[in-house]
Amino acid sequence: MTHPTGLYNRKKSLPVGEENKNHVLRLLADLLERASLSTNNAKNIGFIIPSKRNEPEKFVAVCEMERVLDDKDLLHELAMNYKFHDRSTAPDSFITQFNKLAKDAYWNRMQDELSLKPPSYNMVIQLIRDIKQSFKSLLRGKNDRALYTVTLLLDEKQLMRDSAQVRNATVLNEFRLIITNLMGMVCCPARDEEIMKLKKETEPIAQLRGIMEVLEKMKYEMANYLLASTRPTIMHYSINYEREKFSEMRATFGRKKFPNTMAWLKRTLSSINRTHSGVVVGDASCSKNFQTIKLIDIHMPEYFVEPYQELIQIEKRYPLPELLEIDAGRLVRLKEQMFRLCACAASMQITFKSVPSMVTHPRRQHLAAQLTIASTNFPVKYNQSEMLKNICSCVLASITEHSQESNGPLITENKKISLHAQIVSINCRTSAYSSVRVQLMAYLKNLLLIANRQHVSFPVEFQDYREQTIELARQFIILVTFNFSVYGSFYLKAVNEG
Repeated sequence: MTHPTGLYNRKKSLPVGEENKNHVLRLLADLLERASLSTNNAKNIGFIIPSKRNEPEKFVAVCEMERVLDDKDLLHELAMNYKFHDRSTAPDSFITQFNKLAKDAYWNRMQDELSLKPPSYNMVIQLIRDIKQSFKSLLRGKNDRALYTVTLLLDEKQLMRDSAQVRNATVLNEFRLIITNLMGMVCCPARDEEIMKLKKETEPIAQLRGIMEVLEKMKYEMANYLLASTRPTIMHYSINYEREKFSEMRATFGRKKFPNTMAWLKRTLSSINRTHSGVVVGDASCSKNFQTIKLIDIHMPEYFVEPYQELIQIEKRYPLPELLEIDAGRLVRLKEQMFRLCACAASMQITFKSVPSMVTHPRRQHLAAQLTIASTNFPVKYNQSEMLKNICSCVLASITEHSQESNGPLITENKKISLHAQIVSINCRTSAYSSVRVQLMAYLKNLLLIANRQHVSFPVEFQDYREQTIELARQFIILVTFNFSVYGSFYLKAVNEG
């Protein structure tokens, strides 16, 4: 079983070479086939490669994966990303607008067919065939009995036989009911609300269109589920590929010093030597004093967690280590994400201390969501000070409404002024922020140290932001695991040599 971060147990590395590359390509091809994604869909499903240096953001479709496996930067992004992106759903894109027009035309044509006297069911019958195929892909290898039921119930021949009869409209309604009931059985909980809305829809075309849209979402979810099962293989291939490239680069350019990398290691590891007198970080005796973390095929001493944690602290503005430049954009996003998360968690803790009744009040969940929205656009649209003012406005509005409820607490103006002063002054040095960040850092470290991540206690300070915290942890752990797996041997040797 995996931890909620979506990370898999550590495994042995795979050999590098053309055979392994072909193995990865076969996995991706099988993934698309099992997810029942058409050739046209495959052109719009892939990965977003973030902008880097002077290069703009780019989209790489799954059908271009063979090229990706020979491009270090693209392969790295494939290994670090964990979800497919559907380019056809990007807002305001030409593809999105074109697809919308095409779909509108399709459903309008079906409406015209059903409006004929007598109605034509040709398009509906083909649609049922498509729906049946979608169910087959979603149920394949999972539930043979359900798959048999789908084949039996969604019999387009029955509709074709009955379409010439008076009760054809009733038959169509029965098919729609069967389909929505089947979707309710096989969909994930996240789709329950959409399925309920579909069942309540009475207009045939609107319901059929809604059914197809939800089935498409379910197929993408299936593709991402299957991608997760392929991820260890892709990551191993990418790690070994980058190791080879690093070895080739060092062989070509000699013993390059990487000054920023060395400064990063010495700066962050110097505290270890000061704390444990007589221990030289990097030497053989060090393993007796520190726990090691088993990654894919290398052991990382626990004290290496601190250098990586420095990289995601927003106030740290040291030059980026050369061997992490490929993840520069990712690290910037992690810094911003962590600051937003800690600022929101700290604001909640300050609020609870000032207004204890908020801890168990239903309004708490709404306030947490409001703080997330208030901090979302930092630093794109507003700076740290503006973000904190937005957060403070949400807090003051929430506690004011709380105080106006029957049996609500008395909240004086002085208390509001105090809350305002504490929240707008949140920064990396204030006790509230430092306290929650210490808990978050401990959580991240324990996720790496403890083999069974299910046993790692989740920090209570972040219980209002569980999903965001787990997502940050997932990204951080993948980055640490990948980078140390590629360069760990170099780091250890470099530190030992001083």
